[in-house]
Formats: sequence, C-alpha cells, structure tokens
Amino acid sequence: MNLYEHQAKSVFANHGIPIPKGYLLSDEQEINEAHASLGDDAFGILKAQVLTGGRGKAGGIKVVDSIEHAHETFLAIKGMHIKGLQVEKILLEEKLNIQNEYFLSFTIDPDAQLPVLLISPKGGMDIEEVAKNFPDALGKYIIDPKRGLPSYAVIGLLKSLDFPRNVWSQFVAIALNLYEVFNDSEATLVEINPLVVTRDNSLIAADGRLNVDDNALFRHPEIAAFKGQFKEMVLREKGVDYVDLGDGEVGLLCAGAGMTMLTMDLIQQLGSKARCFIDMSHGINPEGFKTALEVLYSDPTVVYILLNMFGGLTRMDEVATSLLEAIDSMEQASSKPIIMRIQGTNAEEGQKILKDAKYDVYSELGDTLNCLKRMLEARQ
Repeated sequence: MNLYEHQAKSVFANHGIPIPKGYLLSDEQEINEAHASLGDDAFGILKAQVLTGGRGKAGGIKVVDSIEHAHETFLAIKGMHIKGLQVEKILLEEKLNIQNEYFLSFTIDPDAQLPVLLISPKGGMDIEEVAKNFPDALGKYIIDPKRGLPSYAVIGLLKSLDFPRNVWSQFVAIALNLYEVFNDSEATLVEINPLVVTRDNSLIAADGRLNVDDNALFRHPEIAAFKGQFKEMVLREKGVDYVDLGDGEVGLLCAGAGMTMLTMDLIQQLGSKARCFIDMSHGINPEGFKTALEVLYSDPTVVYILLNMFGGLTRMDEVATSLLEAIDSMEQASSKPIIMRIQGTNAEEGQKILKDAKYDVYSELGDTLNCLKRMLEARQ
C-alpha cells in the first residue's frame, strides 16, 4: 500500500524525523486557521495529495503569499486531475528557507535481494534521472539485515559524495531513523526527496514516500488504518482487485493478470491506453460486477469499458448472467459503451445470453479490439 505524502510524514515524525508544519485541508475555510498558526513569514505551500510524481510540473504544488492567494490556489488545485488522479485533499505546509536539497531512500536491491541505502546530493530530481545522467552523484550501500545499518556506512557515502561536513551528523541521524521506519513498517520503499537543508542548517523532510508490503499490513494496524482513504484497498475488501494506471481512457475488466497485461499491450498498439484495470478473478458474481461497473461509470476519464473474459473452470454463461444482473440492479444507467469478449467454457451460451439482451459480444480477441479501434477512429 502506497501512502499519501502527509501520511508518510506522520510516520516519519513518529520516528523522530523532522518534517515541516502542515495542515491537511479538505475545506477552503480551513486555510484561515492554518494561516493563524503559521503566521505571515512561514505561509505557505499548497500541495495536492495524489499518489503520483510530477505534481509540481502539473500545477499541483504552489507557493502562496497571502490568504487571498491561498484561497484562489486552493480552488484551482482542488478537483484537478493529475495523471488521471483527482485531487481531493490538499496539504498546506510552512514555507522553508531552502539552502540545498538532498535525496535519501531505502528500498530492496533486486540483484542482492537485500535492503539498500541510496543517497544523492542532487535532491529534488527523479532518482532515475540522477542515476542516468549523474551516476557518480548516487551513493549505494547494501545492508546486511543481521548487522543493520552502521553509522560509518552513511558517513562513508556522505564523504565520497562531497556532502558538507556540517550536515553529516543530522543526515546520519535521519538515515538511521528512516531505516527504522523501513524495517518497522515492513516497507518496500521509503524515500525523502528532497531532504532539504535550511539557511539555519537544519535538515527537514520536505517530501516523503512510504510503500508498505500489503501482505504485512495485518501486523501494522496504525498503517492499515489509512486503508479507508484508498480506493484500491476499499475495493479489495469487497473482493475486487482494482489497479489505477494513472492515465488512459479504457477501463478494463479481465480475469487473470496474464490476460490483463496482454489486453493492455494490445490496446496500446491501437494508440489508446488502459486507464485502469479490474481483475475479476475473485469477483465474478453480480455483486462483484456491480462494484466494478460503479467504479468505471463514476470515473470521468474512462471513456470505454472493455470486458475480456476467458473461462476455464469459470462458466461463461454464469458470467453473462451475473453481468446482466449487475447492470439491471444499478440505479443509474451509463452511456459508456461496453465492448465484450467472452471465450471458454459455455462461451456460446454466454454469448447468446448477452446477444439476446442486445449487447455486442465477440468470441475472438482480434474482433473485440477491432471494435474498439472503430470507436477510437470514429471519435477522431
């Protein structure tokens, strides 16, 4: 489970990592209260809370210099879509007097299959860009979990990367605390980018990411409590596996990861993109289909719905019946076209059920994609 920035920072703060003063805003009127607390000098920065990078380039992070400016900016950011994700909450933080920006992260090294510490003096940039364009500016230390993270390993990296001597002690303390977050949360990634040094030489986590292994959530109720704020986690508890892909226009309903990935690739070859996919492997019943369709109908960025089902043990006549029951039970009809392909056990019976209900349905994937292609071309 990926946490929002404000959630990650709250975990950081519990482990002694300095973070900016901040206020999570769900309503415009809360700006005045935040301003009264921060004062004129530290007011402020508005940051869209969405689970994607590139918020600044998309206009989701803005510095404001007055209450009036904050209200205008709040209304501009609230409700906007960043890479297909709607902004529902905004974090208002104190403005920092930044002198320099660094990068600090722990994740799992795929080759060593061990935790790895990553440090760079080039903070505020995508780390992939740093690794590609400035490989000498990225320090790496593979951690033996039995020995933990020794201070000398962090100092060695700081020295080799020419970090200023006056930030070493603070940097080491934050790195050790962040490694504690990584271990205690059973995280797959924890990152501070940028870790800023202010003009009074204080290090503060200006941004943060924390990705926790879903399989370990039951051991971390304090983090699992955030689940209610994530569509993916809410749907999973209803037996529907939803994956947000950031942008695109096709909502996919498939059964199985392999079928889903194949369909996504073929859609991309048509010049379109899957907006999201829902794996129906565990939800092929009227209730599961209804939940899935409600998600796709309510997403304004989903233009087309493509259903691709191949049944082995699952009977396609039961899939067709469940799908129609779900559609009939929905209070509001949708004008979004549903392109259907069902194949496998009892596919002919299932196709007849859907055709009798006046739906176009295909048995071959090629025919299904040609139908989508015609719709895409007609829209141009």
